[in-house]
Amino acid sequence: MLNAKRPSRPGSIRMLGTKHLSQPHKRTMQLQEIEIPREVPVMTMSQTVLFPQAMMPLFIFEPRYREMLKHALESDRIFAVAALDDREEDAEALETPYNVAGVGVIRACKQNPDGTSNLILQGLARVDFEDIICEEPYRRARIRQRMSQSDGSEKTLNAIQPTLLALIQTQIRLGARIPEEVLKFLANIRDSECVLDLAIYTLCPDSRFKQELLETRSVLTRFEKFERALRSQIERLKTDRHLKGGLDDDDIGQN
Repeated sequence: MLNAKRPSRPGSIRMLGTKHLSQPHKRTMQLQEIEIPREVPVMTMSQTVLFPQAMMPLFIFEPRYREMLKHALESDRIFAVAALDDREEDAEALETPYNVAGVGVIRACKQNPDGTSNLILQGLARVDFEDIICEEPYRRARIRQRMSQSDGSEKTLNAIQPTLLALIQTQIRLGARIPEEVLKFLANIRDSECVLDLAIYTLCPDSRFKQELLETRSVLTRFEKFERALRSQIERLKTDRHLKGGLDDDDIGQN
């Protein structure tokens, strides 16, 4: 577990984030450089994993997080989201975070009449927690960027997007409830790692596995792990379809 201590001078690190731009019949992503402080506020939540580029809706209602949000909106609009590490003893009581988290920027925020807020946080980068700086009035941590390793050949990395799209299309044909918009959105992204991370964030239901993939530095290894998971899901869908006699869910009662 990370120990709290007196903060040092924050400093800053430069990271590349992304911005979604809406255009008629088209959604694109544009890179922009965002400077992130070395010390950031942290929200620690159960089964919640923020990936770079992902858009995460959040409802802010606890007093400490209301104060955190107020300060963030008045400054750089940046904070980290860490998943609760429930492998640790007393993790829930102590709100023990995983050491790897996602840091993001507030893209939109609406304050409600009762003081709560709804916001959209866009992931910017993976980060490692170097230390917990303080717990009051809300948790703050010193961070460093967790760099990915593009260790595959250009041909292998370029194959990530078409492979993912083919696997998702197969799942949809087998009855998986994946909106077609997800497929179209992923098809319009050109960066292999970005496609991979957004696919994981959108389609991976297991939060522990999602955390494992967040922590995986190697883009190729991350892809291989996720690809195996998608293929396993396809096999389960095939089995379910076979057991149902090839019928849709609505027809099961007549089988």
